Amino acid sequence: MNKKIARRFALIVACSLAALCCSPRSGGGNKPTVIMIGLDGASWELIDPLIAKGRLPLFKKLKEQSAWGVLRTSTPAKSPIIWTSIATGKTEAKHGIDDFRSKKPNAQGKYSVYTALDIRQPLLWDMLDANGRRTVLVNWYLSFPPQPLNGIHVSDYFRMRALQPRDSKKGATDNTVFPAQRASDFEGLIEQDYAKVLRQSGLPDFPLRYDGMGGGRDHEHHGILKKYREFVLQETLVQKVAARLFRTEKFDLFAVYFKLPDIVQHFAFDCFVDESFKKELLSAFAEPRALPGRLAEAYDRVADVLCPVYQNIETVLSGYLDSEKAAGAYVMIVSDHGFHFFVRDRVVHYNHVNGMEKAPNGICLVRGPGVKPGRFSLASIYDVAPTALYLLGLALDRDMDGRPWFKVFSFRKPLRFTHYKRKPPRFRRKNRKLDEESLRELKALGYIN
Repeated sequence: MNKKIARRFALIVACSLAALCCSPRSGGGNKPTVIMIGLDGASWELIDPLIAKGRLPLFKKLKEQSAWGVLRTSTPAKSPIIWTSIATGKTEAKHGIDDFRSKKPNAQGKYSVYTALDIRQPLLWDMLDANGRRTVLVNWYLSFPPQPLNGIHVSDYFRMRALQPRDSKKGATDNTVFPAQRASDFEGLIEQDYAKVLRQSGLPDFPLRYDGMGGGRDHEHHGILKKYREFVLQETLVQKVAARLFRTEKFDLFAVYFKLPDIVQHFAFDCFVDESFKKELLSAFAEPRALPGRLAEAYDRVADVLCPVYQNIETVLSGYLDSEKAAGAYVMIVSDHGFHFFVRDRVVHYNHVNGMEKAPNGICLVRGPGVKPGRFSLASIYDVAPTALYLLGLALDRDMDGRPWFKVFSFRKPLRFTHYKRKPPRFRRKNRKLDEESLRELKALGYIN
């Protein structure tokens, strides 16, 4: 072999190796997979102080190994709007979900809670379906009634239905899972022993802690704390179901949504930060020089309350990230919004609900082959679905409002576009009892009156 041919051969080999290194693959296969984890209300303002104290080693590692940033959200920060935008890549004007419930009364004069039937645009898993790809979907916000897909769909009503009192467990969750016969697989995971769940999860008994603070406090008079037991049982059930399906099922997309960070943040400042500090913080809002330091301290105090919740999340994340399935997969962790402090009526609030204040941004984090670690900017809730499609090598919907996060990848693939359609719903089953339970949950969280 002469020198010219040898050089050409070496160049071909080098290019081939580079292509293999930069080409997105998962688990040793030819097709990449995406693991998408939704954490309602997760915020760097709370995570970072806990990282600094050495209490969240996994999040520290993830930030070192991943591309990460804030996820620009929409105002007002209402979960059904934002999570539907995350799953469609489109604005509320397009997907049709503009609140927690319809603004038009039904035949009975009531305002029905929105369900999956009210979403006008195709969702990410619909797009995978159109390409013959397989999805495992667990507890995604606004996913009841579950529609047929190539894979398994455990809807967001499953967690409520599974824990409701009933005479028999047989068939109790059939209408909340697709395929319906798979619902029986999860009956053995239902756990009603609250004390046992707390021991296993490491989550605090916040109602007991609240009552123990004295001063006439009674969690039964606090909307969220009164339902905290249910929220914990529901969240741990979702964790168990998702973990089992992750271990046992093949998928191109695995997507799961967890709600507990948002729930605890709704009462953490109000219930577990002392009144003297709240007065100091209120005074600081009138003193621009003092405010940044006081706000940092306020976030630090709320972070301490949330610490066991985020540590529980780390345990859950470890179950996915330590698996062989995650070795070559793309992991996307996103939240719909954060929380922020503001003053209204001479009182400091820690919330996100009021539309008068700009909604605080959420978090985003991407890890996988060819991802460049480090902070990146200008990420939006509308970019999540396009980025997932891009990583999966699938065409984007031409009507999407977001675009893939090109700058975080060391590779660049040509973009393809198509027009996806929302399939006509096959299962239109309503569940008035669960709709009412959903309304009670929303009222407890202060989202509706």
